[in-house]
Amino acid sequence: MRNFVNATFGSVELDIISQALEEWRDITGIDRNIPEYEIAAAAVITLYREGNRTLPELRAAISAHQWLSRDAVELARTPPSTENSDL
Repeated sequence: MRNFVNATFGSVELDIISQALEEWRDITGIDRNIPEYEIAAAAVITLYREGNRTLPELRAAISAHQWLSRDAVELARTPPSTENSDL
């Protein structure tokens, strides 16, 4: 738990996290300007803090993560809802 809480990010760590997140975004097609992208960024940071410290480890963890690997992909394929378009 100590490593999780005390994880610090230098330029190398931020590059790994950023590259993994951008690869995920390219695969899913999710835009950077929607809340789901921010949720994904938080999830990727958490996966890094949990010990997935290399790009291959982080890619594998993203693939194993239910929301990042399945639910977000489904979200990207679903057209926006029009039922609240009058608001």
